[in-house]
Amino acid sequence: MSTAIIITTYTGTMVRTLFRQNHAGREFTYVFMKGLHVLTQHIASGAMFDSSARYPPGKCHPGTREKALKIITDWIIDPAPEHSVIWLYGPAGSGKSAIAQSIAELLWQLYQSQYGGSFFFAAGDIEGRGNGDKLFSTLAYQLAVQFPSLLPFINDTLSKDPMLPTRSMEIQIKALIVDPLLQVSNWVAHTPTIIVDGLDECADSTTQRNILSLISYHIRHHSLPLRFLIASRPEYWIRDTFEVGTMHDLTLPISLNEVGDAHGDIERYLVAEFAEICNKYSRIMSSVVKPWPPTRIVERFVEEASGQFIYASTIVKFVGYSSDFCDPREQLRILTTADPHRATAFSTLDALYASILSRIPDTHRAALKLVIGGIILDLSVQTIEIFLGVDAGVISIILDALNSLIDVRPVEFEAEEVLEVFYGPRGCPEETRITFYHLSFQEFLENEPRSGKYFVDVAAISHQLWFTIANLIGDALEQKPEFEQHKA
Repeated sequence: MSTAIIITTYTGTMVRTLFRQNHAGREFTYVFMKGLHVLTQHIASGAMFDSSARYPPGKCHPGTREKALKIITDWIIDPAPEHSVIWLYGPAGSGKSAIAQSIAELLWQLYQSQYGGSFFFAAGDIEGRGNGDKLFSTLAYQLAVQFPSLLPFINDTLSKDPMLPTRSMEIQIKALIVDPLLQVSNWVAHTPTIIVDGLDECADSTTQRNILSLISYHIRHHSLPLRFLIASRPEYWIRDTFEVGTMHDLTLPISLNEVGDAHGDIERYLVAEFAEICNKYSRIMSSVVKPWPPTRIVERFVEEASGQFIYASTIVKFVGYSSDFCDPREQLRILTTADPHRATAFSTLDALYASILSRIPDTHRAALKLVIGGIILDLSVQTIEIFLGVDAGVISIILDALNSLIDVRPVEFEAEEVLEVFYGPRGCPEETRITFYHLSFQEFLENEPRSGKYFVDVAAISHQLWFTIANLIGDALEQKPEFEQHKA
């Protein structure tokens, strides 16, 4: 008589061996788990936190982002949190992925039984990280490997229907995650955490909304015994879902603009990394005055970063990690002067900005440049509409697309009667002003070799603005009929 013993050995999250042994220990028969094998053919292995495809992953520098990390960690270890979801959000380059990575590593190292799975989206990734088709299959695989009590249910489901991972997201989450979880009689008491990073980089807005809708539906209707940490930029359709939509009462929002001290964290990061660079190139750097670089240079970089960790990490990589044979002193000189090679240091940033701008249709590119030029000239939304001639609806589309790069706020307008000339009896809309989150974005836009087709000629736009104003004033003074049309 043989006894079935299933032994699972794995590195990270990869299953290696499954076998059956008889009671005498003399014969071995490998047990092929058909369902799990099928699942491995339909996952995005590069999306997991410990994947070699993401090595080395960005994570929080020691001593930084401590407040955000504590809020999330406290929520993870709380046996009965008030919210099933945390939404971690912030502008492009603010360090959301680094926090998500740090939390995933912390879970795996210290609270492994509370780690459910992770998926790090990456726009345009050909291995499945750029769309939502493999999200729930990949999470189901990690849950199956991580929790032995769940494994046979997921395996049996796929053995019966091997095509499940190719079905819609609605079918995948229900068949591969929800139904198996509802069948397990001895599920863990402490709900595991699923980490989904970069939701805004997933396919399109429809897919992103659908993912959030499915998660919220199954939490509400099936008491899904999982909790979710979701990190993204605050794109308006994502923001609406979390703030007023189906996720609203399930979610604890964490804004990286409001939590912690980004400027202080970036300064600590730069000081520590520059010290490490000095150690790495000790022979070259032996003659420089310490601390290096001078405090004023570090403070300049902190100001230029504007809370943008990707900017700070770009500087560090360029100065000390461009190659094994670079001279940090020369690399720093390039960054602190008007050297034409300075632009090469920010290729990663430029790609990020170009990617965000590319979402705006080409039919709106002329309007995009006028809106951006207006922002640089510190014009209000209403001034851009009236004096630069950009349609209000198009302005709204552009501002929504740039949401992760700009801050739009209402302000009091002292010369309201001026706008009344143009808006007439219908009254003036609320006055708003726009600023960039990051100084480096404006630098990119005004540097034609870097921005290419997105280059903004601010001088030309300023000329257009004053030409229009002069014509309108001239019309008003001469009381021409054309001026009266603005009152209609």
